[in-house]
Amino acid sequence: MKILVLGDYEDVYHSSEAALRLKKKGYNISSVTRSVNTEEIVTLADKMDAIVLVRERTPLDRDTISRFSDVKIISQTGKGTAHLDVDAINEYGIHLTTTPGGSTPSVVELTIGLMIGASRQFSLHQKMLKDGRWMQHPGVELHGKQLGILGYGKIGKEVARVGKAIGMKVKVWRPTGSMEEARRDNIEVGTLENVLQTSDVLSLHMRFSMEWKGFLNKDRLQMLKDQAIFVNTSRGGFVDEKALAELVRTQQLKGVGIDVFKEEPLVINSFKDCDNAILTPHIGYITIDALQRFAEAALTNIEDYFESK
Repeated sequence: MKILVLGDYEDVYHSSEAALRLKKKGYNISSVTRSVNTEEIVTLADKMDAIVLVRERTPLDRDTISRFSDVKIISQTGKGTAHLDVDAINEYGIHLTTTPGGSTPSVVELTIGLMIGASRQFSLHQKMLKDGRWMQHPGVELHGKQLGILGYGKIGKEVARVGKAIGMKVKVWRPTGSMEEARRDNIEVGTLENVLQTSDVLSLHMRFSMEWKGFLNKDRLQMLKDQAIFVNTSRGGFVDEKALAELVRTQQLKGVGIDVFKEEPLVINSFKDCDNAILTPHIGYITIDALQRFAEAALTNIEDYFESK
């Protein structure tokens, strides 16, 4: 069986334990470590039995999918499929699998790090030190402050747990599904407006689809508590970036920690002149540990599919 891995920028798949195991079984694994266009994808996929997609790095539209002649399974790392034409995948008889949960510890750790960095103004202090200035701007403690969480899936739950562990009061809002689990976890539940208006730190952990595009628009962002901190390690499409940057620039917000952007790679940086904005290039899941877990799960999905035939 021939497997094509697309989006392996960190070049981890060829040396993963799962790849070594499958190679011993006779599987042939080809890994692409750069971005590729549609024509390259079609050429690379020729005579391939399976494709692994590393996160959302390689969108597949209907036209591209229709030109796959031999692909029987697409194994997506992570749970998100907004970059895929799932209807076309199903119509062309291609099996689709996902690997939810593999990045949870990495994303949670980055989220907490961005909260701390924004509350203690890491970006401003680093800039001053690089400019040769020794100046100490007072930060704020997270202990005793309210952490508002939008979304209560695996990542949201872990962020809530860590937030409580460092002494924060946690309140959550979830767009869909029951909130009984949050109540069982002794987490306070609020309305969207209440969470926006009362949180000292607001962290976004919802699953993105096009219906949620622009969800945190200018009007909702202006509901945020004065001097609040906003953190987004979910997806940039949720947020009006210009409106958010203006709130930081005018110091209505204490600061932001942003790992995801509306358009990636980031070209137009709305936050470039904001003193207290910590920006990272979508590295929430970029740890060796998470990538190895994704490789194991994605390749195992393919192994299970073919060996169950």
